[in-house]
Amino acid sequence: MNDHNPRLPEPRNVLIRGTNWAGDTIISLPAAKGIRSLFSQGTVTYWVPENVAPIVHAAGVCDDVITFPAHSGGPLLRSISMAERLRKRSFDFVILFQNAFESAFTSFLARIPLRAGYATDLRGPLLNVRIPFPPNIRNQHQAFYYLGIYEFIASLYPGHGKHEIDEPDCTIPFSSSSKQKAREMVLQIGGDDRKPIFCLCPGSANSQAKRWPQDYFAELADLLTEQYGAQVVFCGSPEETELIEQIISIQQKPSGVNMSGRTDILGMMALMSCSLMVISNDTGSAHLAAAASATVVTLFGPTSPGATAPLGSRAHTLEGTASCAPCRHFKCPDPAHPCMRSLTPRHVLESIHRILVSERS
Repeated sequence: MNDHNPRLPEPRNVLIRGTNWAGDTIISLPAAKGIRSLFSQGTVTYWVPENVAPIVHAAGVCDDVITFPAHSGGPLLRSISMAERLRKRSFDFVILFQNAFESAFTSFLARIPLRAGYATDLRGPLLNVRIPFPPNIRNQHQAFYYLGIYEFIASLYPGHGKHEIDEPDCTIPFSSSSKQKAREMVLQIGGDDRKPIFCLCPGSANSQAKRWPQDYFAELADLLTEQYGAQVVFCGSPEETELIEQIISIQQKPSGVNMSGRTDILGMMALMSCSLMVISNDTGSAHLAAAASATVVTLFGPTSPGATAPLGSRAHTLEGTASCAPCRHFKCPDPAHPCMRSLTPRHVLESIHRILVSERS
């Protein structure tokens, strides 16, 4: 099929291969919302790991979700198994947000007639709707990387929807009842929901170097308790429970409560949406907070905000300084961890105060 044929057959059963990480899933939501609108008369299904399925469900960008365990066998067996599942669903168009060879190979094995995506990772021959990279895409936020996919596909179906999205919308709405349920969880774990809630997110699954030091998180929690009468809630995955307990144990005034593993991803987002502020490392939790329309401050050290910072008018960033940054090491080779240590708790507190004052005014 001609890569640039503007008269492709109208799909009725569309599949989107989403990304594997929560942050990337949030960043790709504007493109997913566009595709959902573009093919509003058809069925849109998402294909993602189990851990991010609740996000796309809540965002309302699909009719159904096909999931798989995040770590499930090798690539070849995974492709064969998933291709069998997809073939039974008779999809006529698959749109690949994920850039891996495996997703294109799986779609090819599943005999999906139209397979669209960027021709990266040697997968061009497996795609028959090859999407050209938009001009200057490497200098834009990553949301426009995914929007480039949507806008090209929209150009193939004139009259079906808006072809350009200038202001990416990554938000997911939360009802007042879900927020109230989140506040009740704070009470159940020994917190006080009558106090202003600050959510602190000290983990980072894909990089230890991105983590602000534990003693800094503990000191900031004490400062927030002292100056704002705050109820500090530490948020994270079940795997981060021990990390958070260590932070709480070194607080001078142990007033923080540990929410890790006590709620699902949507429960955590609902809590973030009714907090005064979220302070997070450069990880998925920062994007979840922005998607929940919370005020969020993301702490950057070994990475730069650039193309991957959380989006939204209430999303803010703070950058540490070090001659070796940015480095993208998984673990900092310098025990002093200079980039993150340069962001002191007092400095972060001053920024928090400035942001809150600005929001009130």
